[in-house]
Amino acid sequence: MTIDTSTDANVRGLFDDFGAFSTPTPADFSSVLTHGLVSPDANVLLNLYRYTEQARADLLSALGALGDRLWVPHQVLVEFWRNRETTISDARSTSAKAAEEISDHSTQAVQTLRTWANRVALSDDDFNDLRDRLTEIFEEVRKKIKEVGEGEWQHIRHDTSTDPVIAKLESALVGRVGSPFSPEDRTTMTALGNKRVADRVPPGYMDAKKDGDGAVGDFFVWEQLLREASRRQCDVLFVTADAKEDWWRKERGHNRGPRPELTAELRARGGGRLFLLSPKQFLEVAAPVLRLSLQAGSVEDIERVERIEARDTCGGWTREALDALFHGLKYEGYTNRVDVIRYAADAGGEVEAELVYDLCDYDDDRTLRGFTKPIGRISRKLQGQGLIADSAVQVLKAEYRNGPGPASGFTVHPLLVPLINSGGDEEES
Repeated sequence: MTIDTSTDANVRGLFDDFGAFSTPTPADFSSVLTHGLVSPDANVLLNLYRYTEQARADLLSALGALGDRLWVPHQVLVEFWRNRETTISDARSTSAKAAEEISDHSTQAVQTLRTWANRVALSDDDFNDLRDRLTEIFEEVRKKIKEVGEGEWQHIRHDTSTDPVIAKLESALVGRVGSPFSPEDRTTMTALGNKRVADRVPPGYMDAKKDGDGAVGDFFVWEQLLREASRRQCDVLFVTADAKEDWWRKERGHNRGPRPELTAELRARGGGRLFLLSPKQFLEVAAPVLRLSLQAGSVEDIERVERIEARDTCGGWTREALDALFHGLKYEGYTNRVDVIRYAADAGGEVEAELVYDLCDYDDDRTLRGFTKPIGRISRKLQGQGLIADSAVQVLKAEYRNGPGPASGFTVHPLLVPLINSGGDEEES
């Protein structure tokens, strides 16, 4: 006998309570782009100042083509205006700083050449020839950096009346920005946001250490987005360059979609399905749906900016730099260090000393003193090559929980755990 369950409220399906685990299809994205609510985060708008001119134009065209589906939470513009001038100054100074560093490297290279020439008694003519060729190459690179920088920024100004980014945004956002909280509502939402941060309720708890109302900024964006989605009763696509775990569901370091808590909260507030995309993904998905013709290199440039931002959120490291570290350790015969780092990351960031002995097949009487030195030395080399930031965090650190004496274990920096777990070219065979 067949049981009719069509009216049974207690009968559930595979994705009824687990919508966040359903991989979006092209049809899903087409639907939300043409009938849903599409909202960019503040970092998406600010990154317009970091892209090349063509990438900037393509992303602005995509936002403009959304029409009334485009909607921006008021808090997004609060953060945009708060950070706009700093973003412009930082981006504008990038080329000048790079050109200055190239000049410094040129001076150092000539000094190194001079020291070597003196030691091998190189003739003055040969030295002068090598020096001139060396400085010519550095000068050529410096001029190219300056030329590119000035070309990209010749129209960008702090003055909003002459800033082409502001001109495009102003026309695209007319009537498409939400209202601010009332003073009373803001007080209530601030208290609620701080409680959510303390309880690690997404989004925003990863910003707990930010000053002022920075810790509740993401919650403000989310709450305003929830209210508009509830009013429209539609699906939501949130475009963000934020890759932190309080927005994304992470699987071995990869962003697999929105946090299940966010999906459930949107549903509970009367909205539809929640989608999250990075700016690069948004441009790739939106182009065919909105019938946009992207310029060559736009997607790649947006991806470049995302990689830089990922390094900033991964303790100064990138996937490329981490692979270089692992390759260097293996090349020098320290494969066991890679094994320990991977094991610790997979275990949540810690590994006990006893397990290190097992992983490295060490005798019990061997000391672990200096175990992290090869890691530190190669890391400093990568800093010198510019592969990691000068402020890059220490990959593996010895812990002494039992006081002075032998290390009790080792820890991988929390910011690096997702990056290590994401695998890469140097994955274990």
